[in-house]
Amino acid sequence: MTISFVNKLHLGSIFLILAGSLIGILFFHTIRDQQDESYWARDKNEQIQQLLVLENVLDDAELAHRAFLTTHSQSLLLAYTTSQEQAREILTKLKAAPNDVLQAQRLLQLEQTIGRLSEIRSTQHVQNELNKTINSDDSQKLEAIELTKSDQQLSQILQQAQRELNQREKQMSTLIQQLTKGAVGATTILFIVGLMLTYFYAQEFKRHRELADQLHGNVAKLEQLNQASDNRNWILMGTTALNEALQNLHTPDSVATNSLQTLSRYLTAPAAGFYLCQERDGEPELQLSASVALPADAPRSFAIGESLVGQAATKREISVINAVPTAYWALQSGTGQATPGQVVFVPLWYGNELKGVIELANFQQFTESHLALLKDVASDIAIALSTVQARHRMSQLLQQVQQQKAILENQQEELRQTNEELTLQAESLQASEEELRVQEEELRQTNTELEERNEAIEVTRQTLLSQARELEEASKYKSEFLANMSHELRTPLNSVLILASLLAENKPHNLTDKQIDYAKVIHKSGSDLLELINDILDLSKIEAGKVELHLEQVSIRTIVSDLEQLFSVVADQKGVTLQTQVDEAVPAIIHTDKQRLEQTIRNLLSNAFKFTPKSGSVTLSFRTEKPSVKLTNPTLRKADQVLAIAVADTGIGIPDDRQQLIFDAFQQADGSTSRKYGGTGLGLSITRELVRLLNGEVLLQSEPGKGSTFTLILPLTDTKQSIPTAQPISQPSKEAAQSSRSGIKPSDNQELDDRNSIQKDDQIMLIIEDDLIFARIVRDFARSRHYKAIVATQGDEGLKLARTYKPSAIILDMQLPVVNGWSILSELKNDESLKHIPVHIISGMEDLRLPDDGALTYIQKPVSAKDLEQVFTLISTQLNGKLKKVLVQSGNYLKDDALRHVIEQRHLELECEYVLTNEEVVQKAAEQAYDCLIVDMGHDLKHGIKELRQLRSVLVSHSMPVIIYIDEDLSPANELKLKKLSDVVIRESSQSIDRLMDELELFLYKVQEDKKKTPSPVYVDGTNQSLEGRKVLLVDDDIRNIFALSTLLEQYHMRVVTADNGREALEMLQRHTDTDIVLMDIMMPEMDGYEATRRIRTDLQMSALPIIALTAKAMPGDREKVIEAGASDYIAKPLDKSQLFSLMRVWLSK
Repeated sequence: MTISFVNKLHLGSIFLILAGSLIGILFFHTIRDQQDESYWARDKNEQIQQLLVLENVLDDAELAHRAFLTTHSQSLLLAYTTSQEQAREILTKLKAAPNDVLQAQRLLQLEQTIGRLSEIRSTQHVQNELNKTINSDDSQKLEAIELTKSDQQLSQILQQAQRELNQREKQMSTLIQQLTKGAVGATTILFIVGLMLTYFYAQEFKRHRELADQLHGNVAKLEQLNQASDNRNWILMGTTALNEALQNLHTPDSVATNSLQTLSRYLTAPAAGFYLCQERDGEPELQLSASVALPADAPRSFAIGESLVGQAATKREISVINAVPTAYWALQSGTGQATPGQVVFVPLWYGNELKGVIELANFQQFTESHLALLKDVASDIAIALSTVQARHRMSQLLQQVQQQKAILENQQEELRQTNEELTLQAESLQASEEELRVQEEELRQTNTELEERNEAIEVTRQTLLSQARELEEASKYKSEFLANMSHELRTPLNSVLILASLLAENKPHNLTDKQIDYAKVIHKSGSDLLELINDILDLSKIEAGKVELHLEQVSIRTIVSDLEQLFSVVADQKGVTLQTQVDEAVPAIIHTDKQRLEQTIRNLLSNAFKFTPKSGSVTLSFRTEKPSVKLTNPTLRKADQVLAIAVADTGIGIPDDRQQLIFDAFQQADGSTSRKYGGTGLGLSITRELVRLLNGEVLLQSEPGKGSTFTLILPLTDTKQSIPTAQPISQPSKEAAQSSRSGIKPSDNQELDDRNSIQKDDQIMLIIEDDLIFARIVRDFARSRHYKAIVATQGDEGLKLARTYKPSAIILDMQLPVVNGWSILSELKNDESLKHIPVHIISGMEDLRLPDDGALTYIQKPVSAKDLEQVFTLISTQLNGKLKKVLVQSGNYLKDDALRHVIEQRHLELECEYVLTNEEVVQKAAEQAYDCLIVDMGHDLKHGIKELRQLRSVLVSHSMPVIIYIDEDLSPANELKLKKLSDVVIRESSQSIDRLMDELELFLYKVQEDKKKTPSPVYVDGTNQSLEGRKVLLVDDDIRNIFALSTLLEQYHMRVVTADNGREALEMLQRHTDTDIVLMDIMMPEMDGYEATRRIRTDLQMSALPIIALTAKAMPGDREKVIEAGASDYIAKPLDKSQLFSLMRVWLSK
């Protein structure tokens, strides 16, 4: 059976009390026995003391007796008698003490002995008194025997007492040990029992506490269940009340009114609104159908997604708004108004169909029960609305059915009448059937004839298809032939241009003026021939389908400005008036390929100026018009409007019979041998093909003697549409491409900036920033400093605008959609036409790699007006500076004015400032911007690397090229460290100064080649010392090229070794192991330049030998092929000698 907790507690306590009592009784009896033993031992010790005293008394008596026998002294006799008396007293005390039987018998014998001794002494004394002379020797003997006997008895008694005492002491010791063990055992047992009872009590209390906690939890759960039951009952009551209110309703408005009043009353909501979802102009819209205490100025309708009501409609869950704005509508009464404390929006969905939204406002918070009720009744209300609407639609359909029934009845009557008429017509048809049968036979014969004709047509069509394919192949072969023949044309032209240029320069001063003119004429003729070759290549590329379009936004004003600038000089020279007209209806921006469009217009303008006499006029006009019926392009014919670009001249005109012929290749209006005007006849062919690529057409109107008008018809693209972006540098996700923080399309930026009002000499600031507010701030700042600002909110758009407008400076954010700032910096740095543009980063990022990425400065957001002022001041300093500034940290070699002589020789606009320490470098860099830093590290490489690392860490916000000048052999590890800290490493040598200047020119002036034409460098023997004495292997199969290039190279005192093909080149390299550089042609017999270059690279001794490829192949992919084969660099024929020698100096210095 189960024992209760209290009974267990009582039983444990009783067990503990009984155990303690039992142990106490045992201790009591043990202590009492120990006390008895102690008393016995004390008595026994007292007996032993008495026996010892008795022994002494008997000894004294014996001594007194012996002395008396000798002396017969009465005092000794008295002492003897006294001792006997004392012995009897002690013996009496010993007998009174508790003794065992044996001890009592011995005491009795001792007493008897002492008694007989006294009797003997008494008898002797009487006899002595009676007869003094009687001899008493026998008595004395007898007395001595008794004394001896008493001594023996006393000794036995003492020994027995001592034995008993020792035995009792052993027993006492054993008893004490037993008592100690018993006490320890009892204490241990009691302790163990106490521990067990304590553990038992603890477990019982713990279980009791757990039961109590469980009981409390059950009570709490019960209370929660009761509360949930109450809440559910409350919800059911509300649902029941609402369902009753929704009975017998026939219109959506009545459903809205009843349900809203029931909910507002049941939930005690002071204000509410019911919005029904209805279509308006084909779009869903939420319209207010019923309301409770809504203000009069509250909106009556909302679009899906508009305001809080529209946003709630896009969700399926109840929306709760706690922080109600103060500008929200207020609850009004006669005593005042107040903003609700909470607003709840309940979307009503019936399946996937939105029926409406309920809005409830309250001063306090809606409880969870309120929200649960709203969630439960939402579907009921949606079902009721759906039912009412379905009933309404059913009623409408019923009416339509009734109407259609009446119509059908009318139609049945009409059909009956029609059937009667058809019967009459059938009779007439039977009569005509015979006639049709006769006609059918005639048609059968006609079909037979048509089939025969179709077969003949099909044979003709197949023949035409075959001829078309042959024509296509012939055209393809022609294009490939022209593309490949350009090599054969460029090869001899290369020699002509080089030798003519050398003769025209007349450096030896041994030619007459007439001979120099001849050389210039030769060079001019060669240049014209090169232009012809380029036209042939353009046409062949177009026909071969190798031309790719780069569609972008193009400004009409920019095109007009560029063409005016280009042809104004030609117009002045020929005395022809150039006019440009842009109609107001022409859009400012069109979507096309700017390069190809300008090429076509340039071709037309060139022809116009060529055939227009002096005092004539050439007009370039832009207008929009309706498509003409003359157009054959279906895209243009279907368009609402097209862009017409017309080039009109007052020249000689073109006869009607030659107007179509001039668009063919190598054809002209005047094709006779005595023609007056020159030209290749390819310009209009190229123009027509390029316009076709642009999805347009070319129209011609001309009258001999009055002039010609060429009109380019191009499709118009709506500028409000988003522009297809170029392939991004890295493929971002679609979400990233659409996550522009500005929230606008790229094309919308046209309204924010000045791209449509840029003039020729304007300074342009490109702002690439996705934060529209900050972009506007920077734009206004730029405008206040007389810049024309262009804004881009995406990275890909920024790259396009940079390539299109070539801005003066760029403000760049790093975290951009589509293409990030790092990729933009990389693209700008790798683009020869853009790398000179100063880039200023304004971003919220902290970790930036400015020295490697090409930015000029970096400012971390947020920025102040002072920060922007510093940025624009630096930009103005950078743009307005005429001289390039170089900062030189002097060392063992580059001291003051060390570079002045070389700079003067090369005619460079360059200013050098010399400093000694890192602190001076930092101070100078903070005061002004420098274009390059040259560090002379001297001999101490380890110290120099440490100093340079510290310098780069301090100058992290300045981006300028760093050139290291050092006189030390570098290990691969140290060379890698220096390359990470600098752009170029130059070692001290005889040509090191020349290489330093070559690198400076590449850094400072290479980007300016497209901006302005620099004067031709003056020939000075000292500027090409790095080429003197160097051995060059010239490999070319054309003896004319070998002669021309050898002559050119020998003028610079170079040693020239020649080879006719790749195999011979390998043999010459084996013979001339001291060759410094190779100039390698590509197309050669036996072994071409590709294979020869690969063979050279496989030889470890020649793996680092510089090889510059010289080729006339100018088709796409040619450069990649020669670099892949192992060439160090590439230059196309005809050669530019300046470019050739610049490349040679750079590679020889390495």
